[in-house]
This record gives sequence, structure tokens and C-alpha cells, in this order.
Amino acid sequence: MSKSFRVSVVFAGLIAVVLGVSQVAFAGGMVTQSTDPAANNSDTKSSRKTRSSKKKKKKKARVNSFVVFGTYTPQTSASQPVSVTTSLVSPDSEIVPTVQPATTTRRTVRSSRVPRIGINPEIPEPTITATAGQLIISEFRVRGPNGANDEFIEIFNASGADHTVDALSGSGYGIAASDGTTRCSIPNGTVIPNKGHYLCVNSVGYSLASYPAGNGTTATGDATYTTDIPDNAGIAIFNNNSGGGSYTLANRLDAVGSTSEANTLYKEGTGYPTLTPFSIDYSFYRDSCGKGGSITTFGACPNPSMVKDTNNNAADFIFVDTNGTSAGAGQRLGAPGPENLSSPIERNASIGSAFLDVCVGGASPPNRVRDFTSDPANNSTFGTLDIRRTFINNTGGNVTRLRFRVIDLTTFPAPSGIADLRPRTSTAVVVTVDRPPCGSGTSNVTVQGTTLEQPPSQPNGGGFNSSMSAGVVTLATPIANGASIDVRFLLGIQQTGSFKFYVNMEALP
Repeated sequence: MSKSFRVSVVFAGLIAVVLGVSQVAFAGGMVTQSTDPAANNSDTKSSRKTRSSKKKKKKKARVNSFVVFGTYTPQTSASQPVSVTTSLVSPDSEIVPTVQPATTTRRTVRSSRVPRIGINPEIPEPTITATAGQLIISEFRVRGPNGANDEFIEIFNASGADHTVDALSGSGYGIAASDGTTRCSIPNGTVIPNKGHYLCVNSVGYSLASYPAGNGTTATGDATYTTDIPDNAGIAIFNNNSGGGSYTLANRLDAVGSTSEANTLYKEGTGYPTLTPFSIDYSFYRDSCGKGGSITTFGACPNPSMVKDTNNNAADFIFVDTNGTSAGAGQRLGAPGPENLSSPIERNASIGSAFLDVCVGGASPPNRVRDFTSDPANNSTFGTLDIRRTFINNTGGNVTRLRFRVIDLTTFPAPSGIADLRPRTSTAVVVTVDRPPCGSGTSNVTVQGTTLEQPPSQPNGGGFNSSMSAGVVTLATPIANGASIDVRFLLGIQQTGSFKFYVNMEALP
């Protein structure tokens, strides 16, 4: 582990996946509550405010992603060393699942708060030429560990419906660099699903072709090119691919470029900050939480399920890389995650989430477990947080692929008092739960592990934009409509402090 990933020794707990914020301090590697009266008063006011807010919003609760907040009650005294088997239990029993499962005699769990939305529309959408903002550049890079040609450009369908490509002129939509040369095209007749992606890659150096995509597919390019896009150059997509003078502002669908890009046709606003051209595993991706990639901003994501498009590249895109490098556009640990036509699509509105055990508080075991076992080799110097949830399929059909994309968390380089969390691969565990009717008896359930998807290699653990798959969900073993799956997320702790963790759910029929 590099020097930049050394850690400090203070922990306060908070995880953001549902509604509320409070924190407790742990000092010197020992579990102790803060003795600062001001801090305790602040926590009390925050807790009251959170409870009041929840009462007011109870009728409006809706699943978008999933969040967890709460105050930890330590189980060891200040004079006791931390036990490797100790878990932190929360007194915040007022926190309830975002989806209340109905009492059933089967393992199936249903949600009454989530609309039953089919994965595929029943009526084909008419063929319409895209207009500005309907197809947008959602992730890209113009360099990678393979050098200057390790490039990709990901296009996202933000139109609100499936889109069939029908160019204004030429044979498709053109994706060009600021030299005016078309790098690749999306051919006429191509159907890009609502919230789906189209991927254009430089076949000379693209190194992420084996990143997982759909069922048995990987993130290979839907289209390819061979001409390098210079560092910090602009990129744009047009509703034609005739090139030359036909690439105009009137025909432009979207653009992204750096502040050093002189051609304003190929950037929006002043552009993103100019990068130092390091050959690292980085990407710029569109903010899908609404906090601009801030590690220190807590609370629920303002805009989950939506990619940010304010026509200002500096505000809309977040820079991440697998080493948390400072390259000029902000510093945060994360990973590129290119998506193509076969990739899972964000389904927050049609996949519900609930606590693993709805009979206890969200911050209590088995819903959340704190393990103090130090495991530096797996980016868990101060142990782990284990978050367990039940996900309910309300899509109207089978789900054959399920994964979770990290859109907000506290991670490297977190300042003192803020936790540095590293999502990591986990395996299935058997857990004892008390499910409705509560108090009638316990049972054992298998909570499935999640896999940190690679490449890119993430030796420092996951971060922003990393994806974690539920590998037991396949074409052969789908989640039926109305059925559910129990899943765990394992987070290594490299620095203790207040924390948050927020994911979007991605699925395929």
C-alpha cells in the first residue's frame, strides 16, 4: 500500500443509504463515546431533527437507492481494548425499512410502495431524431494505463424512453473530437434502451473490454475507432455523421471538454479542469447522486436515478481513479465503469429495498454488523462494516442480472473525522433473523455476497463508480417478479469517522 493510503485512528459511525444523520466518536483505536458536551448536544439536536423529519415525510417515503443512518452505541468501555467479535448496536429503533414487506407464509417479499414497472415497454417508441440533451456523454477518458489510446466514450439515453437512432443526415449519429474528425457512429436503426448506454472505444489501446456487462457479456465497444483523441481535447455527439461543416451547435446533442479546449462547440460551460496526462485507470463520469463527488457532504443523494446535465462540464462530471491520484480535477478513489448496449440498466424505481430483519433497527445486527478484526491486506486496517439488505423485484418480470453501482460514499482522501471506506468482495453467510410476525420465532437465511467487479484492478478497494454484482442472479437462477434476494455489502475501514454509503440498483430481464 502506498504512502498516500496511510490512515489515522478515529471513528464515528454514520452510513447513508435511508434518512438521518448522527455520529459518535471513537478514539485511539478504542471504542469510546465523545465526552465533549457540545458534541453530545449537537448530536441530540441532530437526532431530534432527524426523527421529526421522518415523521413528516413518512407518507411520502419512496425507494430510490438505499440509505442507512444512525447512532452507534458502543459495547465496550473506554478502558477496554476492542474485541474482534464486538458489534456496534444502534438504539435508533425508529428507523424503519424504506419498503415494508407484507407478512407472508413464503420467502417471497413484496413491496406496496414501489410502482410495478415492466423492464421493457410494451409499446414500441416511435422513431424520432434525438435533440440536445436526449443522448449525452455519460463517461469517458482519453488516456489510460495502456497509454494515449486507452480511450472510451460512453453515451447515455436520457430521453425517458427507448430511442431508435434516426440521423438528421448521414447514416447515424456521429461522435467526434474537436479536430472535427468522426471517431465512431451510432448507426441508424440502433435501439438504445431508456437509461441504456452505447459504448465507443479506441480499439488500439482500450483495456477495459473484460469489465462485466450483461449476462455473459463484457464491456466491449459497440463501435470502435483507431485515431487517438489528444489529452484534454473536446468530444461531442451530433445527430448526424456527415462531418465537416455539418457538425454545428444546432446539430449537437452533447459535448464535454477541458478548460484548455479552444473550440466551444466541443465543451459545455468553461469545461472540466485540465488534467495532467497520467496514464492511470481513471475516468470522468456524470454525477448520479447530486453532490459533485464530495466526500464530506452527508445526507441522502439529491438526485438519485438521474444523471446530472446542467450544460456545465465542470459541475456535471466527477473524476475518479483507482489510486486516488491528484491529476488536477479533484481527488477521490474510484473506478471507471464503461457500459454498452448489453449492460444492466438502473432500476431504482422498480426494485425495492428493505432491512434484512425488519423486526430490529436498521443499525442493529443482523442489518448492520461492525467487525473489529484488522485485515490490512484487504484494505480493512480497522475492520469492516457489513450491511445487509433485502431487495425485492417489482419489475413485472424476471431479473437475471443484478448489480449495485456506488454513487456516494466516504473514502480516500477523507479528512480527519470522516471514514475512509473501501467496498470489497464478500461471500455468502447464514444469518439468524426474526421476521414478521415479530417475536414469533427466528429462522436462518442465507445472505448472498457481492463481488467488486474488475477490471480495472482495484488493489485499494472500491470507490466512487465501482460496481458490485450479486453473482447468484443469472439467466438460470433469476429473481422472479415479486420475489426477493438477501444481499450483503462488505466495506473495509481504512480510517474511522462519520460515514455514508449510497448505491444505485442496476438490473436486466
